[in-house]
Amino acid sequence: MSERVVIGTRGSKLALAQAEKVKELLLKNGYEVETKIIRTSGDIMKDKPLHEFKGIGAFVRKIDEALARKEIDLAVHSYKDVPSERVKETVIAAVLERESACDALIANGLALEELPSKAIIGTSSLRRRAQILKLRRDLRVENLRGNIDTRLRKLKEGMYDAIILAEAGLIRLGLDKEIKYEKLSPEIFVPSANQGVIAIATREDRKEEFEFLNHKRTFFETSVERVVLKELGIGCAIPAGIYARYKNKVRLIIEILKRDGSFSIRIDEKMSKKSAIDEAKEIARSVKVLI
Repeated sequence: MSERVVIGTRGSKLALAQAEKVKELLLKNGYEVETKIIRTSGDIMKDKPLHEFKGIGAFVRKIDEALARKEIDLAVHSYKDVPSERVKETVIAAVLERESACDALIANGLALEELPSKAIIGTSSLRRRAQILKLRRDLRVENLRGNIDTRLRKLKEGMYDAIILAEAGLIRLGLDKEIKYEKLSPEIFVPSANQGVIAIATREDRKEEFEFLNHKRTFFETSVERVVLKELGIGCAIPAGIYARYKNKVRLIIEILKRDGSFSIRIDEKMSKKSAIDEAKEIARSVKVLI
């Protein structure tokens, strides 16, 4: 008899698409799988800017608490939403291969440099806001929350001239082939730590059981990013991009910005894989004193 596993997830189209990727992998490995939808603080308080949630894990905590109570066996998260401090007795067992770390600018076919002065950009991210204003101080950036369908609808209705989304979300929903967008280079528009990565959490006593789902290179890259995030001790209230890529060497880019984009600190270093975690910690400590 196959073992039954209950996956906990948010109920948005994107969250369900991510849970489905995990479900397919489990089915291939002989598990019976049930999906349970759990509403999080971020889903309930849709008008509240994300940076006002004060690092509680707005899209994560309630699912991880259900995991700790054994109401579910696995929690599927967008890894960039997962805070450094975990719910007791839960752990990240695996991450899937990163889809894309890049942001996508959707602007009715226009590129960022082509947008007219005073064009309105919609985003809920302080990082994206600061990076846009750093590159184009003549643009206006206004808060935009909601799932991908809601954001695209508001763009279509003319409430915004452009919106910024994670490219990975478009890919997972099959929208990357339907929508014209500008892929923003992660070397210039530095993404949030762990952007584009699906994380799978479980209880500590079941970690080894689900490690077969882990993509090793992605896990390593995200570990470098997360050690920087933890050392900096910042949440989404401070605009920050953190991006690590391993190809022969580990390239780490860190960008900390003022909210209005008028000032930024940028680090771009290459390291060996063996020393990358320790070096990333030291770099983060040196950056922290400048914030």
